[in-house]
Amino acid sequence: MCELLGLAMQRPISASFSIREFADRDHQNPDGWGLAWYPDRSGALIKEPVSWRASKHTEFLQKYPAMRSSIYIAHIRHKTVGGPPNHADTHPFLREYAGRDYFFAHNGTLKGLEVSFFVDRYCPVGETDSEFAFCHLLAAIARRNSHLTTDEDYWQLHDELTKLNGRGQLNCLMADGRSLFCYHDLNGYKGLAWRKVDLPGDRPGQLEDGEMQLAIESATANDGYVVATYPLGGAGWRSFHPGELMVIRDGLLQYSSHAGQSSIAASDLAAKP
Repeated sequence: MCELLGLAMQRPISASFSIREFADRDHQNPDGWGLAWYPDRSGALIKEPVSWRASKHTEFLQKYPAMRSSIYIAHIRHKTVGGPPNHADTHPFLREYAGRDYFFAHNGTLKGLEVSFFVDRYCPVGETDSEFAFCHLLAAIARRNSHLTTDEDYWQLHDELTKLNGRGQLNCLMADGRSLFCYHDLNGYKGLAWRKVDLPGDRPGQLEDGEMQLAIESATANDGYVVATYPLGGAGWRSFHPGELMVIRDGLLQYSSHAGQSSIAASDLAAKP
């Protein structure tokens, strides 16, 4: 239905090729696409309720050399509910909290959220369950009166995601400009996988399978992670556990809700700043 792609590196990279090749699967996801990144402290977002191939933005994005960021979120959509595709319902979604731009993208379907989940001042613009879930998460963060930086913060976020997941299917990526938050559905819906990336700085890195190619380039040596709905090739990819939340902060694996039983060794987790 929908596909997710996230990149989180220690330093900014060029990802123009990755977005172009990721969209090669839009024949299965024709209802919209979106790309979010951070040129600096503020977020940038381009999205359209059409397939990538039908968009007038694509040639510009493929040739735009100044698009550099340490975090990217991309989403290709095949809508499952609602009326005709429109811009308001297209992922990723953008909201500001306490001077930071947050992005969110989701695949799956959640039902009945309005009954028992609150959004406070973060009212949805569109009509999707995804945007409502995002607004609820930001409202929960705002009630804690701080950005997400500690294990306790991450535990609280995982708790909110688990509650939302109780209303349906939930794979999602969220970013705040410094961290990428990645969550896989409790029942293993669709899939979510991650891979560590080490760029030497003198040549681009490349991951690919039969349908998709991801090429990323950095001017200097750079490390980080790629998260995708499906692995891009066989080597080095690990699947999320159902219900697992991973937090990648400044390109380092900072937290896993399943670190004790995960494919992530405790030694892989970054030392806390």
